[in-house]
Amino acid sequence: MKRITLTAIGLALVCASQAHAAGYQLNEYSVTGLGRSFAGAGVMGDDYSALAYNPAGMTLMKRSGFQGGLTMAEMKSDVKGKGTFEGKSTDMHYGVPLPSGFAHWNVNDKLFLGAGIYAPYGLSTKHDKEGFVAGEARKSELEVIDSSVAAAYKFTDKLSLGATLSLRYIHGHMTGDVYAVEGNPATKIGEGNYDLDGWTGTGIIGAMYEFTPDTRVGISYKFRSIQKVKGDFTYESVLPADISPIPTTVDPNGLASPDLPAGVLLSAYHKASDKIGLSTSVRWTEWNKSFNQFTMTSGFAAGNKTQPYEWRNTWTVAAGVDYYHNDNWTFRFGTAYDQSPAKSQFNRSNRIPDTNRIWLSAGLSYEADNWQIDAGYAHLFMQKGDVAMPGNAYAEYTSSANMYGLNFMYKF
Repeated sequence: MKRITLTAIGLALVCASQAHAAGYQLNEYSVTGLGRSFAGAGVMGDDYSALAYNPAGMTLMKRSGFQGGLTMAEMKSDVKGKGTFEGKSTDMHYGVPLPSGFAHWNVNDKLFLGAGIYAPYGLSTKHDKEGFVAGEARKSELEVIDSSVAAAYKFTDKLSLGATLSLRYIHGHMTGDVYAVEGNPATKIGEGNYDLDGWTGTGIIGAMYEFTPDTRVGISYKFRSIQKVKGDFTYESVLPADISPIPTTVDPNGLASPDLPAGVLLSAYHKASDKIGLSTSVRWTEWNKSFNQFTMTSGFAAGNKTQPYEWRNTWTVAAGVDYYHNDNWTFRFGTAYDQSPAKSQFNRSNRIPDTNRIWLSAGLSYEADNWQIDAGYAHLFMQKGDVAMPGNAYAEYTSSANMYGLNFMYKF
């Protein structure tokens, strides 16, 4: 059998996560953070998720404990054809659960240890099999799961440093039609299916400075990760057996070198009064070194595709408010602007039809004795965006998303 090779950014493409952070990046490992659009991520000190954002913020938790959360992400996209596809329409709807879990141990008043399992990248898209974009992108799935350990040390009353080490598992599954003439659905000759997975290591380093007990700022750096993954490519012809060039082929030697981007997160928190806490975050993601183009090649020439992206680096800005109603109840509100790395319709695809989005969110916590329950909700307003396709054809996406989260925490 012939060898399958995925080059350039490879498997990272197989997810289209338009519903969350721009590109295919996720932030949904903190339900408390969801309620304020993740403003102040890593330096809030109100749950055990800091190791996934800024591990230095672990020193804010004065009691050991654990937590488990689940965020449900739902996205809806109406897709209309333009140009040569004028008058055609389809849709893209899905719902995906995002679980996370963290544990935290205070060794003493200086050293803090933690562990966590969460998804920093991922989600999926699925187009109707008979839709006009099915040939380019029928189904795309990406699961990236970090199993992490972390340590933080409080060097002075004001300065804390921390580091997170992660064992990263990545799995991707991508399907699409294969055409004899690229971009011409009338020349469909088969269906292709990539299924790949692999492991790598990565990490985060962070620092936090507390000007006063009520005012602090933190900065963290998330390392770029590159890993080798292996799997299968399956091609199945839809032509009659007597004219099919390859009836059915399964190649177990698929390879890829996915590249997931580096990023910097700057967060701050200020407790303005006994009742009000203010938070903000600015995140920069270095997409331009991770997402220039995507190339798929196989032993079957008609299945080979190259998609240019040339994504730009992006900024995300978030602001949040916490209202401390009493010792039991806290209410949260937040908003964020999330910039898309896609500069135009030529930097998008039907697998990743990414656009700018604005977040509006709300949440609450109830705490009693050693228990805490958190709930959060966010709605994402997404800018319309076109995807350029072969033959003067375009697909226009009108999208929105909702996220619902619930978290349970226990402190020893």
